[in-house]
Amino acid sequence: MAGHSAPFESFGGYPERAGVWSVWDSVQRACDLALIALTLPVWGPLMLGVVALKFLLDGGPVLFRHVRLGLGGQPFVLYKIRTTPADFRPSPADWSNQDYPPRTRYGAFLRRFDLDELPQLWNVIKGEMSLVGPRPEMPLHVKRFSRWLPEYRQRLTVRPGLTGLAQVRGWRGDTSIHQRLLSDLEYANRRGARMYFVILARTLISGSARHPRPVSDR
Repeated sequence: MAGHSAPFESFGGYPERAGVWSVWDSVQRACDLALIALTLPVWGPLMLGVVALKFLLDGGPVLFRHVRLGLGGQPFVLYKIRTTPADFRPSPADWSNQDYPPRTRYGAFLRRFDLDELPQLWNVIKGEMSLVGPRPEMPLHVKRFSRWLPEYRQRLTVRPGLTGLAQVRGWRGDTSIHQRLLSDLEYANRRGARMYFVILARTLISGSARHPRPVSDR
């Protein structure tokens, strides 16, 4: 859609390769499931309350489904709580910013605190995502970004996540694709237990900071 496409930037400075599969990836999967099970008494009632209010205030449909690319470039259906009006029809080329897409008042509240992302815990349980990793993109965006930035597809060597190094540094939403990619590839190369828990802690403390903020796993 005209006026809502992503910004492209072509710069150097990327790592030569993203991290290959390691023992940590299996451990991370176990950590994801353990943390989801342990925190069920917190996020379970929260999600039920959010969904119930969504239905009462905005009506249905409550859930939004969108195809994204995951590990190895495999497509999967990502789940969100719908924040847009019921009659809004997204385009595969859409790019979100502060003014687009249109949101209901309750939807804007959910988006502000990332509560619309709660259903993606189901994607994590299914193994399509992790709690930590690069944010999954739509297939068309991956194709377009990869033309300008060939290293972009290296993000697909790890599971996408609910939050990630780029997000806690503030590179989220309508921000620099170049900086986001640098952080994503840094995560792919340096991922491990310390970085995993530091990113989770920083996400909880700061709510995924909106401005660049260095994160170190050392």
